[in-house]
Amino acid sequence: MIDIQSSSKPEGVPNLRNGGIWVDEKNGVLYTGFAGTEPFFGDGALCSQGLWSFVPNGSGGGDWRNLNDTADPGFVNLPRPYKGQTSSGDGRGFFLGGVISNETGQETTLSSLDTYDFATNKLTNQTVSGVFTRGLERYGGMIYVPNFGNRGILINVGGEQGGRGRVETDELISFRRVQVYDPESQTWFEQKTSGNTPQPRKQFCIAGLASNNHTYEVLVYAGWEGQYGSSSLSYDSAFVLTLPGFHWVKANYPSHNPRHGLTCNPVGGSQVLIIGGVDTTQQADSSGAQQQRQQRNGSSDNISDYISAFSTPDPFHRGLAIFDMHAMGWNTSYTANPAVYAPAPEVQDYYNTRGLKPEAGFASPELEHIFSIARFDNNPDESPASYARGSNTAAIAGGVVGGVVVLAAVFGLFLFFRRRHKKQSLPSTVVGQSISSHTAYDKPATLSSLHWQELAVINNEQPHPELPVEGHEQPHPELPVTGHERPRIELPPEVKPEKQQEAVPAPPAEPEPVELHGDSLVLSELSPRSQDIMKNFKFPTEHIQKPLSRTKSL
Repeated sequence: MIDIQSSSKPEGVPNLRNGGIWVDEKNGVLYTGFAGTEPFFGDGALCSQGLWSFVPNGSGGGDWRNLNDTADPGFVNLPRPYKGQTSSGDGRGFFLGGVISNETGQETTLSSLDTYDFATNKLTNQTVSGVFTRGLERYGGMIYVPNFGNRGILINVGGEQGGRGRVETDELISFRRVQVYDPESQTWFEQKTSGNTPQPRKQFCIAGLASNNHTYEVLVYAGWEGQYGSSSLSYDSAFVLTLPGFHWVKANYPSHNPRHGLTCNPVGGSQVLIIGGVDTTQQADSSGAQQQRQQRNGSSDNISDYISAFSTPDPFHRGLAIFDMHAMGWNTSYTANPAVYAPAPEVQDYYNTRGLKPEAGFASPELEHIFSIARFDNNPDESPASYARGSNTAAIAGGVVGGVVVLAAVFGLFLFFRRRHKKQSLPSTVVGQSISSHTAYDKPATLSSLHWQELAVINNEQPHPELPVEGHEQPHPELPVTGHERPRIELPPEVKPEKQQEAVPAPPAEPEPVELHGDSLVLSELSPRSQDIMKNFKFPTEHIQKPLSRTKSL
């Protein structure tokens, strides 16, 4: 049973295509009007510039408001872009690439990332550098991933390279590399992928799910290469990119219903709701509608293709379908109260074999550091602090409080033994290893022995400035990129071990050191009598969680 409700828009609300929607999940607000161009159907009138908000009421309707009086003036004064990638998260909306057009319909490709802060109403523009595409792209897919980094990350994949006129198949962007953006440092990275890579495509849909295994999976479904007809059948395919492994897994099902211009939407558990799309199996209509449109406003958009593509009914009931990320296939129904999402066996097999890292390694130490900050608590958007893998604020606070309790217990024992054995000492050692402005508290170790999850920087090598993508030409020199350079990250100086003294054999009667992993205290040199007393004393460490990382050194 499907009950679809709709509500009419007030006068002035934009009716645009190739635009997008920003979502403020914290406040339940949608934003539109920031991107898009005139629709194919209707009177063809362009909507006035500006930003609009929509607050759903839960009954199929909601409240529309024009925000031009409070929003950044750039939404009114600057040309409205379209055909770019849209995403939102952490209280901000993002728009990457796309084009703008003049009064004659001539398009100019953009190389920028627009960021709008929902709280401050500030719109900023950053030139893209450090990646192959340089932001000169359109019709791709970009998704905000809240679970990695201090402020989440953006993952950008696919689409077509812009700026060179009409796009042909060989100008589509390869999925062998994906672009990663860190909003905190405003830095772009390009990471190599592995596995069953999707063939290049555009106008696909993209959605992501955080798993109970502390991984994040990104679904890429459908799309096309720009050609109608039977050749598009192979694009009825679904692929999953798993993070932090950057490994592609393809779903195994027969291709029947290729489409492009659709959306993917996570709707609970492992379910992704597929909505709509254009039938790419239909040949172009030769009715001459395209020529009529070009004569009217100079646009080169192929409306005749869409007239034909919209003439066939959607084989999905009401244009809706459910893809199951765990089963890697299609469901025949929707589950209202689904179980927690667990990765597909094919995804889990990769991590069982390779561990939590890409097959070719991370593109740079900086990118590895970002993925070492993994946040998989219930509300990652509300927890901007640095997290160790699998920990949360309560665990860190518990570790600190537990450490204080153990310190008090040890100090009491120290006074107890000192009264009876004035010559006996009870040294305690707190070991801290400062790494990239984070402090990892652990038992004594060298930098080379730290895992990548523990925010270790092994060497000072910088990533290569150029990251070519196989099978693609470098961008033309007539499209210079100016703007922000990748910020240099100061790495800590190499830690040299202190000169070791000659080892002195310990008396055979002395006991082995007893470690308290709750706050990394090391107790040693207890006398035999002290050891007898300690046998019946149990340190309260079973409820203490060791804080692997802190944003500030204690």
